[in-house]
Amino acid sequence: HRGGRKSGFSQWVIVSSRTIKVMSFDLPTWVVPYALWSGHRAPANWPANGTLPNMRQWLRDMRRISVIHEAPHESLPTSLSMPHEASQANALGWDFADGCVPWAAKAAVEQHLSPDKSAWSFVTLCNWHVSNGQVTMGDPAHLQIDADTDAQLFEAMQVFFAQDGIALYPYAPGQWLAQSDVFTNLPTASLDRVIGRNIDPWLVGGATPTGPATLLRRLQNEMQMLLYTHALNADRWPAINSFWVSGCGALPAQTHTGVQVHTTLRETFLQQHPAAWAAAWEELAHALMAPALQQGDSLVLCGTDRCLALTANSPSLWQQFLQKIRPQSWVKLLS
Repeated sequence: HRGGRKSGFSQWVIVSSRTIKVMSFDLPTWVVPYALWSGHRAPANWPANGTLPNMRQWLRDMRRISVIHEAPHESLPTSLSMPHEASQANALGWDFADGCVPWAAKAAVEQHLSPDKSAWSFVTLCNWHVSNGQVTMGDPAHLQIDADTDAQLFEAMQVFFAQDGIALYPYAPGQWLAQSDVFTNLPTASLDRVIGRNIDPWLVGGATPTGPATLLRRLQNEMQMLLYTHALNADRWPAINSFWVSGCGALPAQTHTGVQVHTTLRETFLQQHPAAWAAAWEELAHALMAPALQQGDSLVLCGTDRCLALTANSPSLWQQFLQKIRPQSWVKLLS
């Protein structure tokens, strides 16, 4: 059983699967997923300080808080929730367990589907690619599921979910909302955590599923058989051959406002294109990051295993002096 510890700024560091609080935000907050490159190192073509003149000023005026999710375990992070999900949830004022951030319940409320506190989940159609005895999760965005395909698969699969007491609702092409008590306090891996990786460590219930996890694993097997023979997959590549559950749980009683999530960097990061990612990062720094800090907002930059919370901070005379004689590299700051 893993526990939590505090950082030097009296903020929680996430090293636990139990309910803990990471940080508290009283200011408008911007959360930027995939703003920190993997491996704690910037790409070789990362722009220099001189190319971002605004950076020099807010490097002097910002306060850095490092919040690290978990040390890699056997080359993979062990947390089910992504750092940007944990950061957003805490900025919303939610206490949560790892893998139990109720994004689907939030979406159901926004769709006017959930006036009560019932539990929800996302059900995302996906492709599991089998190669050399390993099953890898493809990016569902690459399936390019249109509304007609979505409707046909929804009709074919809905009855099986209903037999297990799970009500399905359309949400977006290739992704549905599911309502059932089986999703109450059910830890699941974020889809972003699994894309491009072997699914085995991330399957609901892990190596020894019990209770609701057993039901969902059986349902996954049944839907894989149905999709394998479905006419829509006859000429489709990659095939739609499974589904993933994520974002499970019931919505907390209270939710803060003033939290924005900016996903511009997601695609280039997941595709592992450092040059395109660095260019998008530089553009986002000009358009969002520097202005946000200058107007007093909080900024949370996230990677796959850590995040950095940055807030405006009036530097002391000593800090101003040090910045002049020993300017801080923003590459080092964000690494």
